[in-house]
Amino acid sequence: MFEPADIAGVARCLQPYRDFWASYFQEASETTKRALATASAGAVDSRAWQRRWLEAVSRSVNAWLRSPFFLRAMKQNMDALIKTKEQADNFHKEIARTFNLPTASDLVGLFERLRGVEDAILARLTAIEHRMDTMESKMRSE
Repeated sequence: MFEPADIAGVARCLQPYRDFWASYFQEASETTKRALATASAGAVDSRAWQRRWLEAVSRSVNAWLRSPFFLRAMKQNMDALIKTKEQADNFHKEIARTFNLPTASDLVGLFERLRGVEDAILARLTAIEHRMDTMESKMRSE
């Protein structure tokens, strides 16, 4: 069950969205009223009405998306998402450490070490082959 503190926290998180939509509908309503008032003076043309309505909605949405309130809310939401992602990553690392599970960086490090060992072995084998070729050529010449 939710505790009252949890519900209050959720309400605080949702408040910017509530404010955004309330402001949006209020501004859209005012813009539509202005458009209707200016359009009522001329003849009724459905295409003109549609164009005016789309222009009004476009201006309204554009104004809202550029408003400081919306940009601040988006920044806060992005910051919260980034923080949540960081916390989830830290949680996964802690679980992996607690249960002694390898992480992606552990596997990358292991593959890098294996690659180094492989290169060293191949270098040694090449040196041994070179020595053997030298010894064989000396034995043939004797």
